[in-house]
Amino acid sequence: MEISKLFSHTGNVTYFNHASSSPLAAPVRERMKKLVDKLEAGDLSWNFWSGQLETFCSESAKLLGTKPQEICCIPNTSTGLLIPLYSIPWQDTDNVVLVENGFPANVVPWERNLPHVQKRRVEIEGDAPLEDRIMEAVDEHTRTVAIDWVDFFTGYRIDLKMLGDFCKERDIFLVVDGIQGAGAIELDLSSLHVDFFAAQSAKWMLGPVGAGILYVNEETMTRLKPAFEGGMSLDWRDFNIFDPLPPIKEGAGRFEPGSQPGITLVGFVGNLKILNSVGIDEIQRRIFELRGILLDGLARLDAEIISPADKKHASGILTFRFPDRDSKALYDHLTNAKIVVSLRKNAIRLSPHFYNTANEATRVLDVIRSFNNS
Repeated sequence: MEISKLFSHTGNVTYFNHASSSPLAAPVRERMKKLVDKLEAGDLSWNFWSGQLETFCSESAKLLGTKPQEICCIPNTSTGLLIPLYSIPWQDTDNVVLVENGFPANVVPWERNLPHVQKRRVEIEGDAPLEDRIMEAVDEHTRTVAIDWVDFFTGYRIDLKMLGDFCKERDIFLVVDGIQGAGAIELDLSSLHVDFFAAQSAKWMLGPVGAGILYVNEETMTRLKPAFEGGMSLDWRDFNIFDPLPPIKEGAGRFEPGSQPGITLVGFVGNLKILNSVGIDEIQRRIFELRGILLDGLARLDAEIISPADKKHASGILTFRFPDRDSKALYDHLTNAKIVVSLRKNAIRLSPHFYNTANEATRVLDVIRSFNNS
């Protein structure tokens, strides 16, 4: 299907809000509807669902640049971060390094579930690069560094190569919430030292809510304690014989304790196929092209740009404000013009995707200009 037709049902709005959620692509919506109709007569076969899971792992591995056996299916990013939290062999003297004011999915689990582990916090903003300040916060007792690959507000993208090499040298687990980068930014996990990488489908991977990817480095698995293991963590070849129980799965599938999310998994598989057919390199190129148009236009409007200007740390998120104008009023103005964006911390967050056009970016700038002139 042509890219222009994937989201033709959103033609009455300009959708620049993929850092929040994504509309469903037309063929994925149809695929999910047909599945619902089939389920009216009862559940589908074990072979159908296991086939969907196998395709999910292979398409996810292609998108993230890794091996299918290092991929498992999760219902959301928070679950994907709780899995390493409970699988890492903590000691009482350990600490974990976190980024202050990050998205709650990667803050609350560490704060609420590890009362005996010290938390060392790093501010997202500072004079030195964020990577340098994270590394400075590490000491001889640091067991884990938990980060957002891309910050939900500023769009700052962490250099995973730099931080991963640093953690590997010190035998530190690197846990990454990748939801604001996966599906938008090129990534080759096979060339990086990342122990865990979790991302739900809802945002840049085009939805639907309720399914996601967890990557677990195969070398890391040997260092983990048993956790999050359930009936489906076993290597079933025949699901009719339950005695004796089969062994645990060798790969990341051991972290899938129960049944898969069914309809949402099937929808997510459809989206992964779309993303891989376009190519993550081409997706990033298109996003950054639109970002450039928006960045130049906002600079001419004297906007305060909150997101990084350099491409090394830039992402699909572009956040800005006008110091002398009310961002809520601008948000309402954009909404009334049928432009979908986010209001975050009294600033406007733009997040276009590969199917958006230069004309749409120009229209967004025109509406912002009309607000400033009002």
